[in-house]
Amino acid sequence: MKEITFVTGSENKVAEMERILGTPLSRVALDLSEIQSLDLETVVRDKAERAYEVVGGPVLVEDTALVFHALGRLPGTFIKWFAEELGYNGLCNLLTSGANRGATVSASIAYHDGTEIRTFTGSCDGSISTEPREGEGFGFDCIFIPKGYDKAWSELPNEVKDKMSHRSRAAKKMADFIV
Repeated sequence: MKEITFVTGSENKVAEMERILGTPLSRVALDLSEIQSLDLETVVRDKAERAYEVVGGPVLVEDTALVFHALGRLPGTFIKWFAEELGYNGLCNLLTSGANRGATVSASIAYHDGTEIRTFTGSCDGSISTEPREGEGFGFDCIFIPKGYDKAWSELPNEVKDKMSHRSRAAKKMADFIV
């Protein structure tokens, strides 16, 4: 694989990407300002531009959107801020009893080599649990139940999540391009 810097502050994302890709990644944590948009690809393209300016070489950036079907396109790309403000219990409680608990999680990875930006997106359908679940994982893994399962990602082994997750679907498309 080409020498690429994964720009993220999340060690968990790095570990997950390394498992999915089967190779170690160089990482740098940058505090990049993000544009505000519900369009995931717009967010990662802008983030890739900013990251490339700082790193000066090929970069990967990633962002995620978690959409609650009952809430239109929300929380979407703002999931991090919703989680910080409401907590995972609060996120579960956004969906009232009897509400559609369907959800779609998407990840978009942008690769910028200085001449072009390529984006790779993957999604996974599922639902939002009525309360956070125990287990491993990070972020909203404790509330997202993938379609066909009765357990949240936090309750499933990494090998199971890594085969179906939004991030793995995007990363596999990206790997086909950069290898």
